[in-house]
Amino acid sequence: MRRLTRVLRFAWAVYFLILFCLFFLLLYPLFRMLLSREKWYPAAHRLRAIWGYLIMGLSGLFPKTYFEFRPLKNRAYIFVANHFSYLDILSLNVQLPVFFRFMAKEELAGIPLFSIFFRTIDIPVDRNSVKGALRAFEEAARSLDRGTSLGIFPEGGIGEEIPTMRRFKSGAFRLAIEKGIPLVPVTIVDNWKRLPSGGTDNGGSPGRMRMIVHKPIETEGLTSEDIPRVSSEIYSLIQNTFNSYNFADSDEDNTGKDR
Repeated sequence: MRRLTRVLRFAWAVYFLILFCLFFLLLYPLFRMLLSREKWYPAAHRLRAIWGYLIMGLSGLFPKTYFEFRPLKNRAYIFVANHFSYLDILSLNVQLPVFFRFMAKEELAGIPLFSIFFRTIDIPVDRNSVKGALRAFEEAARSLDRGTSLGIFPEGGIGEEIPTMRRFKSGAFRLAIEKGIPLVPVTIVDNWKRLPSGGTDNGGSPGRMRMIVHKPIETEGLTSEDIPRVSSEIYSLIQNTFNSYNFADSDEDNTGKDR
């Protein structure tokens, strides 16, 4: 029985990957066109959401977002989320209702074809280079000045010790405080079950993909001395929410009701 389960999980993960690549290739010419001009980036971002909805629907994934706060489309935010799965980027694209730019590790820019996003709409961060990281954060600061939000995984990579998140890096919090931009914590609840960090190695499964968009943490008037406190506050909020949805004593079916 366990062997059969592993085979089915592997088959689903392969099927998902095929859909992911197939629809990307079909949409690639349109992505190239929309990413050729900066003023079209919001349209390219909407196309990424459509792409995500298509592959979610066809692979049996059901996104559901609970809003403690609905982001305004005319204000910049820095969204910070936990990161346990390759699906997390897809979730944020689909389930956050505003245009934003990702900041992510530079290695993603080396993936063939997908590098088009990190040459244009998204911001790669070279964590092995002080100059490279500085350039990335300067570009991020310019985006915030123009009123464009950012999406950041402050763990700096996919955590593998579920349920414990990696320690947060300070960049997102420093940037928010320097610019006086609200930080919006986001808890991604189920993706670690849908497609674990090992990808096809561990297989995957269809099911729900819940996300909680928490109330923003305002940063106006704060200084660099507040970074550890704010980082710890947001870490605890996301970690505790993740645990309550996944490992509470009550049956899981009762934890996902609208609140």
